[in-house]
Amino acid sequence: MKHVYLATGLLFCTALVSLPANSQQQTRIINGKPASTATYPWMASFFIQGGKDSDNGGGCGGSLIAPNWVLTAAHCFLNEAGDAIADDPASLTTVTLNTDNIVDIAAGAIERSASRVLIHPSYQPDTETSANTNDFDIALVELSSAVSVTPVKLFTGAIPAHLPTIVAGWGATINDGSAPSDTLLQTQQRVSTAALCNSAHEGVITSNMFCADGYTNTDTSDTCQGDSGGPLFVNLAPGQGAVQLGITSFGGSETANCGTPGSPGVYASIAELYSFINDNATGMTAINSLSDIRALRNVFDGATDTVTIPKVYVDSQNFSVTLKHTGDLNFFLATADENTADDPDAIPSFFDGPNNVLILPQVKVGLETFNVTLRHLGDFKFSVQAADPI
Repeated sequence: MKHVYLATGLLFCTALVSLPANSQQQTRIINGKPASTATYPWMASFFIQGGKDSDNGGGCGGSLIAPNWVLTAAHCFLNEAGDAIADDPASLTTVTLNTDNIVDIAAGAIERSASRVLIHPSYQPDTETSANTNDFDIALVELSSAVSVTPVKLFTGAIPAHLPTIVAGWGATINDGSAPSDTLLQTQQRVSTAALCNSAHEGVITSNMFCADGYTNTDTSDTCQGDSGGPLFVNLAPGQGAVQLGITSFGGSETANCGTPGSPGVYASIAELYSFINDNATGMTAINSLSDIRALRNVFDGATDTVTIPKVYVDSQNFSVTLKHTGDLNFFLATADENTADDPDAIPSFFDGPNNVLILPQVKVGLETFNVTLRHLGDFKFSVQAADPI
């Protein structure tokens, strides 16, 4: 690991003041990083023959929630016209687990056909007859035989705004919905406020849905075509696995593609739709508390007068940074360690080069949390420009 101290950190500081504002944007999930089914063993890939998404290879994501049940989105099983569920969807469906690459399938991959596909009875995809074609977008797939893979837990409690989350899938890597990924990717989002969600998708959002978006007004992190049915989740404390909160449903708009800041992705709420799961499947583990989630926030330590920032994106690199408070809301760069791997539990921060500011979402100061913007003053020094309580 490269370690850059204040006295020798000129290259890091130069990078901070000269790189583009959208340095976090990359051509992936959208803005994705490599993920692995070794870490997320419950992550499932669907191939559905002849359906609405046939041009994308018929792909959807899903999650193993019990030894013989996989959770996904109802719209994955639409017919080619997109106005009804395909005839006999189980006969068209293959589920694959335990492979990061869905083109070059791993030797230890697990493949199962579907014995049943259960669609929520209130799901109504026909635009001619339905008041809301996106509502109740949930489906259960019963596997032809059980698998020996650890399932994901399901969350049944209230979902707080600003919650740090992870999404994963094999979907489009460009925001026009093209170029699906052969390999599993993940990115980070935070749960949007209800006001933003409703404003961005006016007249569409119901109690069965919630939104998640990027951490800043330039952060493009999002799900896209082909990620449908996949999980929005959080990691729990070590050894406890993960818990899924949502199912990738839809996003964008007539004027906004995937990954457009201000147009958050929409997810079917597992908590609101859990009765459908519980009435039809067995063997799930449900929890209603997020007290054990693993999220590495930006933290101010009053005892040492430092801010610890686990992830700062600077161009194609990301750094773990410590800022020393020097009084009067001023800071200087104490250390910057280059991260060799992306930690999906670390709250991402971003340096906006053209505006010469460091954007720190979710800084913990005692019991309170703030979104903070630091202006770079040169010579490794920063001052607080804004600190908005969450």
